[in-house]
Amino acid sequence: METKKKITPIKSEQLKYLVEDVRAICNHYITENNLSVHAFAKQCAVHPNQMYMFLNNERGLNLTTVQKIGDLINQ
Repeated sequence: METKKKITPIKSEQLKYLVEDVRAICNHYITENNLSVHAFAKQCAVHPNQMYMFLNNERGLNLTTVQKIGDLINQ
């Protein structure tokens, strides 16, 4: 039987900085775990080019991709 996760809703003001926060969290995780961007992207099941472009502020990520990142970081 699957257990339900407790969901803590975020405040609407937090959405304003969501992209910047995700980028900072990714960079922190990569640094703290001594990973390359390529290795981090593979662990998140994201194409490395997509991750490089996101981290260099050249493109965004869709919410499904952000959830994949969250799943990895919160293991």
